[in-house]
Amino acid sequence: MKVTGDQALVKKINKSIVLHTIRRHSPLSRAKVSEMTGLNKATVSNLVAELCTQELVTEVGPGESSGGRKPLMLHFNTMAGSVIGIELRVKQLTAVLCDLSGGILYESDFSLENHDFPYVLEQMKKLISGLIINAPESPYGIVGIGVGVPGMVDENGVVLFAP
Repeated sequence: MKVTGDQALVKKINKSIVLHTIRRHSPLSRAKVSEMTGLNKATVSNLVAELCTQELVTEVGPGESSGGRKPLMLHFNTMAGSVIGIELRVKQLTAVLCDLSGGILYESDFSLENHDFPYVLEQMKKLISGLIINAPESPYGIVGIGVGVPGMVDENGVVLFAP
């Protein structure tokens, strides 16, 4: 079976590649992004313009030049949104609000007095609400919430063993 992608899919994939490259290696020039991704310079420029419009990438000023015009350097906008992480331990809940690079902006802890599900869920909701209130203004707001449980968990999500 032949698998193909239409032009919109290819553009979406290329935009993701450009954003990922800038996020991992910024600050970068458009020429360097082109070199690193193998995409031509015009494609990179068009995709970077879209990413700048979407506030995911910012131009941070001129870089070094080996001759000719100084390139504008591109930087991933780590404050375009925030993420929340929750760690559920036997005796404690820890919640963090992070920027898009994983930098912690706020952290809250709560000691668990009992382990029944409704109680734990209510405490998680309170921690999340507190972090949302503290989240900085951003174009995309809270873009995700993840919950981690250390230990062994079965296929039904039941914690079998927690250190």
